[in-house]
Amino acid sequence: MWVGVGVEQFRLFWAINLPTEMKTKLALLQSPLRGMQAVKWVEQQNLHLTVKFMGDVDRRKINDIVQAVELALADSGSISLELDGTGFFPNSRQPRVIWVGVRGEVDKFLRLHQTVEKSLIALGFPPENKSFSPHLTVGRVRTPNGVGDLINSLETAAQQLACFGRVDVTTIELMKSVLTRKGPVYSVVAGVKLAGVGSK
Repeated sequence: MWVGVGVEQFRLFWAINLPTEMKTKLALLQSPLRGMQAVKWVEQQNLHLTVKFMGDVDRRKINDIVQAVELALADSGSISLELDGTGFFPNSRQPRVIWVGVRGEVDKFLRLHQTVEKSLIALGFPPENKSFSPHLTVGRVRTPNGVGDLINSLETAAQQLACFGRVDVTTIELMKSVLTRKGPVYSVVAGVKLAGVGSK
């Protein structure tokens, strides 16, 4: 009996990677709160804006995925975004995710997400059922214990830092995530420019 060889799967997502100085400022928001055991904080090097999460993907599809997104974004143009403000999903009474808000050309960001989603349907990646809400995840709440202190401390830290800065997005990148005991390790698989210049 013939036994097929397992196909290598990559855990993939499309993302906007942030400048180092912006990641440093975001880490300053997390720093005074890291002693709180109720939260698992996203490591500084992993901070990003998600465009489209794809999950486990046959690595043989990667070239087709990149080509489809590259073609769809050929005339998309750059996007100017600003990171400002903090909040919780689904709400502050039952927080599960701690986020930093996205302002600026948010409509363009939404169209970017929709364009990427539509370009991948033919390759077997259906659109997500939930609505897309542009944000940057900085932490995930493990337990409801101490949530009141967390909310107050987060508000204080955010007020002291004011705005986290602006980023002019000219490229999105296909990221590979490897899950380890210490947390996920991300690496860039490919990049697609937003101004019709092609891939990196």
